Amino acid sequence: MRKNIRKSLWLVMALITVTSWAKENVPTEEPLRGQKQRQAMKFGSDCDPATQSADLDINNVRTKILNGGDMWWDLSSARYEVPKIEDLNSVRKHSLFAGAIWIGGEDVGGNLRLAAMTYRQRGSDFWPGPLDPISSNTNSTECQKWDKIFKVDGAAIIAHAEEAAENGGNVQIPATEIEDWPGAPSPGAVGAPFRDVNDNGIYDPESGDYPVLQNSCKGTELENEAEDQPDQMLWWIYNDKGNIHSESQGDPIGVEMQTTAFAFATNDEINDMTFYTTRIINRGFTELTNTYFGQWVDADLGNYADDYVGCDVGLSLGFCYNGDDNDEGVLGYGLNPPSVGVDFFEGPTVDSVVNGISQKVELGLSKFVYFNNNGNQINGNPQIATDFYNYMQGKWRTGQDIEFGGDGVTGTDGTIANYMFPFDTDPDHPDDNWNERSSGNTPADRRFVQSSGPFVLEPG
Repeated sequence: MRKNIRKSLWLVMALITVTSWAKENVPTEEPLRGQKQRQAMKFGSDCDPATQSADLDINNVRTKILNGGDMWWDLSSARYEVPKIEDLNSVRKHSLFAGAIWIGGEDVGGNLRLAAMTYRQRGSDFWPGPLDPISSNTNSTECQKWDKIFKVDGAAIIAHAEEAAENGGNVQIPATEIEDWPGAPSPGAVGAPFRDVNDNGIYDPESGDYPVLQNSCKGTELENEAEDQPDQMLWWIYNDKGNIHSESQGDPIGVEMQTTAFAFATNDEINDMTFYTTRIINRGFTELTNTYFGQWVDADLGNYADDYVGCDVGLSLGFCYNGDDNDEGVLGYGLNPPSVGVDFFEGPTVDSVVNGISQKVELGLSKFVYFNNNGNQINGNPQIATDFYNYMQGKWRTGQDIEFGGDGVTGTDGTIANYMFPFDTDPDHPDDNWNERSSGNTPADRRFVQSSGPFVLEPG
């Protein structure tokens, strides 16, 4: 498995070298639009916001992961440090400030349902723990029980498997991180992925079971051998019905998100990367159409105030680079600064007809949009659910189409753009090199959304 992942990433790293003191949304006096929508917002349960964090730090990256739908920061400062520095007294360089998954779509009545996170300045849209598969609800007791992030190192997994092999499949006292891994307590129960050595559906580390990146069946390409696991994994679970959506003002969907963050310690470019896989389950009873799944990124590269962004459509890659050849300031990367990229490896699948044959087709990068850290009505920070949804649909926050060329508000050829600043990778404009530098944009504090859709998110 590890060899396959490395092979798939080689091209990405050949183009962008992954290497942020920054700030949250600037204060704005803009009134909250859409009061009717806010009044109609459905209330959730009585859960408190997520409180836990853990470091993913096995390789040349040290980053903070939170369990409330956001990551790469500590609720105050940037925490995506690369290269990782062991000297605590040294000035650390950060290339990402924050990131989160956004998801939204329309129910059978055409009403928008959406969950998103940015900086928790107005609250949260996600809370710890799973949703009940029967009622699609949760409660404060359940949320508090799952207000955790579970962490395990690959070395502990290998040692555990070796001890089990030496003792006839038994481990008398498993390591704490193996013992605490939240594998299924009963067949079919919610839990983190694990290698089920005796195939009983229950996580039993004393019988040799151990954490894995993803479940699979014996005989398949991935058999979940201990040595094939990442060198470090974090796992947590959260949902969008634990309380009201005070961040986006959106109506809840009823989604349960099971996320694993992982990394490999290597001697190549993968040592500068971190990975994330999320299983999204619609526990609600409503089918969502025109659904978009988005990765929101505040990619502040060292000095946050002088950045450009762009994308590579074919690679499903969004990236941030410096506006000139010097990333100034004590927290900047200095002369010849690096770039940072965020890549979509897999997206949702949709039914499509290819050469007359109906088949499942994976959606990659469908839209790429940037916005600025200000209150601009067109391309400023999102305030209400429709703003978040419009950005995921590849539109400005007002619903206005993005035009190809220039700053995207007033384009150069009158055509609609699905991808902002794609250089020469936009299949609809293959001969046009549209980027921030050639457009004469002023470098600033950028954020971007790379999304996939539309697709249908069915119950279950």
